[in-house]
Amino acid sequence: MVMFMTVIARLSFVVFMMPGIGDQVISARVRLFVLLGLAAAIASTGVVPMPSADRLGDLVQLLASEVIIGLGLGALLRLSVWMLTIAGTVIAQSIGLAQFLGVALEHEAQTVTSNMLSLAGTTILLTANYHVAVVDGLMRLYTEIPLGQVAQVSWALIYGSFFSAMSFALMLAWPFVAANLLYNICLGFINKALPSLMVAFVGAPFMVGAGVMLLAISISGMLIIWKDRALQVIGWL
Repeated sequence: MVMFMTVIARLSFVVFMMPGIGDQVISARVRLFVLLGLAAAIASTGVVPMPSADRLGDLVQLLASEVIIGLGLGALLRLSVWMLTIAGTVIAQSIGLAQFLGVALEHEAQTVTSNMLSLAGTTILLTANYHVAVVDGLMRLYTEIPLGQVAQVSWALIYGSFFSAMSFALMLAWPFVAANLLYNICLGFINKALPSLMVAFVGAPFMVGAGVMLLAISISGMLIIWKDRALQVIGWL
């Protein structure tokens, strides 16, 4: 029973933050069943050593340590999709689609471009059997990060992954930012030459159309590049 509790403590954040399975559109009951089933399967394999917690205080400390370890692992998993969410938000701001919100995949509704990129990225990960790699990585980590050994977690790697993911998300959205900058420069020249023309009403539909066309052309390449980078950001698969 104690072993089962320690496995659940480590897996809870991993399952509830895993792209696809841990999304808000998935019922909490389904995610709970996945957590319990996965914990029972891992506990029965024998890769998890029997914890030596004789006192209640030691058990609480062990469970807290496992929760912290699971939080770090789950955050790295979720970071792979957060990159696409950030990139989609910047793209929507650049091409004039920031007002159109999609389905609330997270706690709050995101822009339609964020939803589209996040769903596409999650689909790519699931078709690449990354959920199998997650289970395999979790079992392997019990030898690299023993029970309760929070100090064995490379927190520098986690911090570095967050900064790397942020810069990579901005890099994905950079062509759209550059297009928006060029659009505003041209708009300024046209407004200077023709002050009586309402250039904003003329240029806004053009910017939206050009941005959507650029997104349609580049989205496949963006997702291919993202997939390779996402596995590097996760780090422990």
